[in-house]
Amino acid sequence: MNLDVDRWKPFYLKDLYNVQMGNKFDKNKMTSENGSVNFVSRVSYNNGVDIRVDLIDGIEPYPAGMLTVALGGSYLGSCFVQEEPFYTGQNVAVLSEKDEAMNHSVNVFITALVRYESKIKYYAFGRELNTHIGRDFTIELPIQHNADGTPFIDVDKKYSDDGYVPDWKFMEDYVKSLNHKPLTTKNKKSDMVLDVVTWEEFKVGNLFDIHPTKTIKDVSSKDCDENGTTPLVVNQSYDNGITGRVNYEPTETGGIITFSDTWEGKTFFYQKEDFIGFSHVQGMYPKYKMNENVLIFISVILEFEANDRYSYGRKKRRDLIEKSYIKLPVKHNADGTIFIDDEHTYSEEGYVPDWQFMEDYIKSLPYGDRL
Repeated sequence: MNLDVDRWKPFYLKDLYNVQMGNKFDKNKMTSENGSVNFVSRVSYNNGVDIRVDLIDGIEPYPAGMLTVALGGSYLGSCFVQEEPFYTGQNVAVLSEKDEAMNHSVNVFITALVRYESKIKYYAFGRELNTHIGRDFTIELPIQHNADGTPFIDVDKKYSDDGYVPDWKFMEDYVKSLNHKPLTTKNKKSDMVLDVVTWEEFKVGNLFDIHPTKTIKDVSSKDCDENGTTPLVVNQSYDNGITGRVNYEPTETGGIITFSDTWEGKTFFYQKEDFIGFSHVQGMYPKYKMNENVLIFISVILEFEANDRYSYGRKKRRDLIEKSYIKLPVKHNADGTIFIDDEHTYSEEGYVPDWQFMEDYIKSLPYGDRL
């Protein structure tokens, strides 16, 4: 199915959805002893779900199926369809469709457009979404046509002042056309425990060399092609940093971690394939043998640490990353004591990362057998 965007028409989001400003809860004041409700914040990963929190007496969660949109911050415009009941944090809008024809597939189609429009028209600390989402935020959508090919016009002008009607069926069919055989996993809930109290600190610079990734002059997202072969990793915090694929030879070999050194990207991504780098994309090159699962494990730890350490006023410079410390599981002797490397290869204290535990943990997770 082709996306003939030249024939699409603009629609105000407020004419398609009821827009609410969410719960505005403070995550730090929530409890999660028996977390049963998703807490949606302004993160750009995990469908916007930050943690699971306890149900609050007298406050019903929003129902599954509604959309959430991050209105500000580093991941402004992150938009997701929520698959389970949820609460929201500060600066997160909640959207419920006005038309019964807007099913789950239609909502998924529209989330991508909300993210796209937000990326090109709005920005944090200047033109944020909170003053626009319920007023003049627009997206372009495919519209219904008559048998003779002319646009169908709704005399009641329910969806737009021009009478155009969104083509819900096309959106649904397009999303369904992207689905192939459902991804399956033999893994159930992992029974491996992350006993972080027993982990030890390692200096990042002792484990990785960090320097800018190699790029190709004048190659940009404009060169991306649906038939492109090489991932282009750019300064963004979603889709593994990949903006698309281009028809150029890779400049970097896969098997490394990348991150953006600007304020807006706190994410660390494992790059499996050979790729082309881009401005402000730093590469983390392992000094020791680390397989895919180990690097995925470490990238998550780095991301977790970055969320607390770096912000608009404290960018993720590579020199700061090199000097920073992360905690990792360590090898132990048969008697349970910590194994000490006399060569002090990985740390001044002689601790040795437990590469095998990290690999096994990632493999044990649901879908870890599909990596």
